[in-house]
Amino acid sequence: MIENELVPLRSAISSLVSEQVSAIDMELGELNERQRQLGRLARAVASGAELGAQIREKEREIEPLEALVTEMTRATDFGEAESRLADGMNEYLRAINALKPGVWRHTDINVDMSRHGFKFRVGSRRWQSALGGTDSLYFLMAYHYGLLSLSDKSGFHYPGLAVLDMPAEFLGESVEDKENFIVQPFIDLLAQESFEGAQLIVTGASFSGLQGASRQELTKVHVSS
Repeated sequence: MIENELVPLRSAISSLVSEQVSAIDMELGELNERQRQLGRLARAVASGAELGAQIREKEREIEPLEALVTEMTRATDFGEAESRLADGMNEYLRAINALKPGVWRHTDINVDMSRHGFKFRVGSRRWQSALGGTDSLYFLMAYHYGLLSLSDKSGFHYPGLAVLDMPAEFLGESVEDKENFIVQPFIDLLAQESFEGAQLIVTGASFSGLQGASRQELTKVHVSS
């Protein structure tokens, strides 16, 4: 009888003890997770301090190089670079106008350079807004010609090599009928004695009848998958 009377009391005590144990387990779990978080944070702080020390060491190594670059930048004559590149580009445009009168109907190209970047203008307008269609093709060809024309100039470091892949169409217009005369100024440039060793490699749809260049006709069609 006494055992039977103790059953409900034991159940109540057991339930109470179980709840307390569960609460303690939960608190222990939270504390363990906080401890792991603090461990990860401590490792991150230590890693950050180590990286900071490495960065400061690299900065000390970079300082003399930065000073040298700054000094060289100050000594750079951007005005001469602007003039030389613009002269080369405008020389190309005059050359194609001589080959095909009236093909370039715009004013000369101007180049603005600084240590932070460069801009190309046609007259007073940016070239992207001033040109469209085929004129943009002529401009881009003039850009490559201008760079290639620097190959024999002292103080410039253009390697004397240009590789151009002419598209079948440019901004919706066929290029094939324009290929020869837009390439001819390059041929005339590289024929000069001072450009010996310089080279232009250009692909296109035809180039038939082009004089002064080595022409290799490709007949095998390569299809990319």
